[in-house]
Amino acid sequence: MARRALPILKQLRACLSSDSPHPLLGLIPVRSVTYMPRPGDGTPRAVTLIPGDGIGPLVTGAVEQVMEAMHAPVYFERYDVHGDMKSVPSEVLESIRKNKVCLKGGLMTPVGGGVSSLNVQLRKELDLYASLVNCFNLSGLPSRHDHVDIVVIRENTEGEYSGLEHEVVPGVVESLKDKVKRIK
Repeated sequence: MARRALPILKQLRACLSSDSPHPLLGLIPVRSVTYMPRPGDGTPRAVTLIPGDGIGPLVTGAVEQVMEAMHAPVYFERYDVHGDMKSVPSEVLESIRKNKVCLKGGLMTPVGGGVSSLNVQLRKELDLYASLVNCFNLSGLPSRHDHVDIVVIRENTEGEYSGLEHEVVPGVVESLKDKVKRIK
């Protein structure tokens, strides 16, 4: 804790010892964009919302509050889908295809019994082949590592995420990979 706080305290001391009429203004990072730009003509855009299970409703609820506070031009079409359901309802899939945007909280994955996870069903049905995660530093925010700017790409529909696995012997699970080449 002390090691992380030391650079912040040094920066604070330097700002307070300056002759500036507002010494703490040097600590506030300057951002060029502080709002969500309106797409097209500013007409609100529909977003499919699946709160999910566990902490999913808390996280998606927080996103809803942020969007409301930003006056973002979006509205949510809410669907109650839970991990213990047999399949994703067709009206949910239709909404996602129509809106082309979905905010989904985590869905519980059933354990054992050859039951397919709704997460895997959604990935396969919507052909969500890859998951992209961009990690980077924010200017003005101290962190353990500097100059981080990395994109992680993960396959969503093959290997461990395909739902093609079986227990060879008790305690040993084998994941299968379908050798299919994607045509671009």
